[in-house]
Amino acid sequence: MKKIISGRTTAVFVAVCWIAYSFSYIGRLNFSASMAEMTNSGVLLKSEAGAVTTGFFICYGLGQFLSGWLGDKVPPRYLVFAGLTCSSLINFAISFGPPVAVMTVLWSANGLSQALLWAPICRIVSDRVHTSRRQKACTALATTMAGGTLFAYILSALIISAKGWSASFICGSVCTLAAALVWIIVTTKIEKDTEKNGEIEEMPVRIDDSGEAVPHDEIPSNFIKLLLVSGLMTLAVASGVQGVLKDCMSTWVPTFISDMFEMSPVVSILTGTLLPVFGLFGPYLANYIMARTRDELSSLFILFIISSVALSLLALFGRFSIVVSIVALAVTYACSLGQNMFIVGTIPMYFHNVGKVSMITGTLNAVANLSTAVLSWITGALVDTSGWGIVMTLWLILSCVAAVSVIFAKRRWNKFRRNLF
Repeated sequence: MKKIISGRTTAVFVAVCWIAYSFSYIGRLNFSASMAEMTNSGVLLKSEAGAVTTGFFICYGLGQFLSGWLGDKVPPRYLVFAGLTCSSLINFAISFGPPVAVMTVLWSANGLSQALLWAPICRIVSDRVHTSRRQKACTALATTMAGGTLFAYILSALIISAKGWSASFICGSVCTLAAALVWIIVTTKIEKDTEKNGEIEEMPVRIDDSGEAVPHDEIPSNFIKLLLVSGLMTLAVASGVQGVLKDCMSTWVPTFISDMFEMSPVVSILTGTLLPVFGLFGPYLANYIMARTRDELSSLFILFIISSVALSLLALFGRFSIVVSIVALAVTYACSLGQNMFIVGTIPMYFHNVGKVSMITGTLNAVANLSTAVLSWITGALVDTSGWGIVMTLWLILSCVAAVSVIFAKRRWNKFRRNLF
């Protein structure tokens, strides 16, 4: 049995989770939003900018393993507060324009700080939100990526146009610190109230055909074996690809628009905000598909097929039309947020019974972000040497590979899921 948040407090709790994670994007995406201005003004070469973002994603990805492990052992509200506070300090330091080597180290440290957020948030939602409300909470939290991205790009564009790229990092520092303070104050109060007055939810049990409760089959205690038995080892391929489509693509979109259609950095940033506008609908599209398939992996497969079609249009016709490019990228981004909701939101929640929500979330998120780190560096190198055509083709191939990996993971996952509930 566990104590869960009662009544309308659930909405407040999910809202503060949403604020904390969406505001973290301001302290993360201000670099990609500023990248075109920084490269155009000679602060960084494109290859150097790619190295800085690669450092971020490597540390963010590796930090997910630590975050996942800590998230199942340390009160999540402390981890989230620490992550937001450290990110605030690092953004402030970047605003002074340190040398490239120092900037790379600092932004990599920002990756470690930001890694302390998502897995602990998933764990605290799993612990405190009733099972019947959990999918709605996951859907709402999945929109934080789009909401945070939209806010970060618009805010950065306005600040860069008025005060330059340095001011966007000061803004990121202020926003993440404000989110940290709101988070720790509100969640501490809710957690204390829940321990005193929260409802009690019985843990689910398996029921046989006669209506009797039966024990679960043995769940592997070895974490690697758990990933193999559940099919998540195979699904990790899809996790890596959705990370690339979600983060690597959104990181480079302003530069892509600026290079392909010769737009100013500020206009390219504002054009790039169309992606997160579409992205807000991604989790709801995923839920619409889920309501008809009633299966997470079938829904994932459909989302990867849709993104593959969109990327085909981008590769074939994107260079000739900014409208085609934006629509294809926006559809792909929306699908990636739906994929993200399933892979690092809904699916890890099934492991609440075995106390592995944060660890599963952190591991799948680590794969996504380490893949993004590698592809961010490759993207920068390919753009400098071969142009955007080869990059668009690469994104298409990865989406098709992910769709195939979901098919291979489906049978094991469905069998394992039945054992958990």
